[in-house]
Amino acid sequence: MKLVDKIVDAFWRARKWFSERDYRGMSNRFVHFVGAVMHKVLFGWLMPKRYRSLTKKQIFEIIFKSDTPAGKRFDVWLLVLIVANIALLLVDSLTGTTSTMTSRAHLSISYIIFKVLEWGFTLLFTFEYYLRIYCLKHPRKYILSFWGVIDFLSIFPAYLSIFVPATQALTVLRLLRVMRIFRIFRLERFQMEAFHLLNALRNSVVKIVIFMMFMLVAAVILGTLMYSFESEVNPVFKSIPTGIYWAVVTITTVGYGDVAPVTTGGRFLAVIVMLLGYSIIAVPTGVVAGETIQEYKRPRTRKRKNPLQGEYEEDEAIKN
Repeated sequence: MKLVDKIVDAFWRARKWFSERDYRGMSNRFVHFVGAVMHKVLFGWLMPKRYRSLTKKQIFEIIFKSDTPAGKRFDVWLLVLIVANIALLLVDSLTGTTSTMTSRAHLSISYIIFKVLEWGFTLLFTFEYYLRIYCLKHPRKYILSFWGVIDFLSIFPAYLSIFVPATQALTVLRLLRVMRIFRIFRLERFQMEAFHLLNALRNSVVKIVIFMMFMLVAAVILGTLMYSFESEVNPVFKSIPTGIYWAVVTITTVGYGDVAPVTTGGRFLAVIVMLLGYSIIAVPTGVVAGETIQEYKRPRTRKRKNPLQGEYEEDEAIKN
């Protein structure tokens, strides 16, 4: 009992010690430390000497202002790097270097070259993300904005692949950053059309969620009925989840064919579900189409924020 008491006492001491830690302060110190290291590496070693004296306002104008010559050149080169990175990822997958089965015995010169280039792109995008945060007075606004989330998702999978190698392929999310082409080349018409579509999808979310909940209930009921028809004579339907899987595949008219009924009652139910599927598919399409029409009819009585624009006001830059 003394050993048990010691273990319990040690557990409560450890719990008290962890609960008393200032995790917010620790995280802030960690962020400041990482920022200081990245700033030293970027401005002390990597940047050419002529760019090390740039102020935050000048960096802001280059990175966020695509209407200036320097800003447009930066954005165009950024798009070129993104496309080159995606092309490298596709070629890399053909050689099999992104596979989790790759072992040290299969290392080759091409594998090493691909990895060096991939991490070179990742570091470039990481430093670019840091510069976007560095030059803003209120970086939280950018980090939580549409483009800030996209920029973060474009570099996070590469670092996650250190622990989960299969996530290396998710760096293809960097392709989302190509959407900046609408802002860079001032394609306002395409940008506003995308804005209308996003608004229509946002207004359709509640209706589609309710519809999906109804379909989930229907799939569970239909899958259970099919299981009751087939379980005794058809070994494929070995559980109710298998029946639910069949119901979803059939309702959506995908029809893999890996699970199929053999009894008369099961086939009759399948016919009903197949016919039901054609009418069900039209529901979300009609909802989105209706909201899209309403979006174009809605009067523009006030200026609404465009989430794709990604512009920042002049006073967001720290002037020094």
